[in-house]
Amino acid sequence: MLSQEQLDQLITENESLQVQVKELTEILSIREEELELLKKSAEEAATLRSMLDMQLDEFHTMQNAIGQSQQQVEGAAERELELEQELTEAAKLQQSYNDLLQEYAYSQAQLNDTQLQLLELNKKNRLLLEIAAKVGEVESELANTLEERDDLKARINLLENKQAPHEF
Repeated sequence: MLSQEQLDQLITENESLQVQVKELTEILSIREEELELLKKSAEEAATLRSMLDMQLDEFHTMQNAIGQSQQQVEGAAERELELEQELTEAAKLQQSYNDLLQEYAYSQAQLNDTQLQLLELNKKNRLLLEIAAKVGEVESELANTLEERDDLKARINLLENKQAPHEF
């Protein structure tokens, strides 16, 4: 039979384990919330990437249009009036091209920022996976500890039952 001190120690350890289980449950809940935030961030990054791809497609389309217009300007050198009109149009297109180049530079900067964010998200995701693995280990250890506790309780009951007839 266990002494009162041993029983008190077992009770204290049991209470400590229960506190640990509660803390681990809270940590797991926090990690799950963080994982949801990371998933949302990844979705936002995918949306931004899609938008950037569309802008790049528009940029290529405009580049093609500018290239065609420039060919028209070179081919229309036969008449001065048409040349002036096309040169005016070419100047407008050049401005559009410059504007597009600025937008392209801005889009590239956004793409770089998005890629950096994606790298950060990947790092956070790896960290969360490591945390999840650690939580799994702690849960396994907790399960083993609980199993050992249950075995000890069973032994205590068995010992108490064996000693009970001698007390009478």
